[in-house]
Amino acid sequence: MDLCDWEQLPAQEVTELYKRKIACLGSTMIARIEVMRGAVTEPHTHDTEEIVMVLEGAWRFFLPDGEVTIRENQMLSIPPGAEHASEALEDTVALDICTRRPDWLTGEDLFRHRHPDELLWAV
Repeated sequence: MDLCDWEQLPAQEVTELYKRKIACLGSTMIARIEVMRGAVTEPHTHDTEEIVMVLEGAWRFFLPDGEVTIRENQMLSIPPGAEHASEALEDTVALDICTRRPDWLTGEDLFRHRHPDELLWAV
């Protein structure tokens, strides 16, 4: 049996607009995510199913079948291998539930959360 207390977990600042705490419970990962309005995640895929539940705010996802916006107390299931991207429409708090994702633990996914405009360094 695993016990987790969100207050005891360290927050990871992915970007200025995206913070998360990750709990590993058995083979499941649950991330408590705080995204500020305008935070984006670039298109990507992964091998795990992902369930996103919005606790506060509004988060738009871009999926192969079109756009979906989830709001407070709504959940979205993203199947394994489905390309998806997202944008926070409001300051949002959500839970992201999936099987263990090594890219979250190593930080390999951090580049996906950079806004393309942040990459402009010379004009």
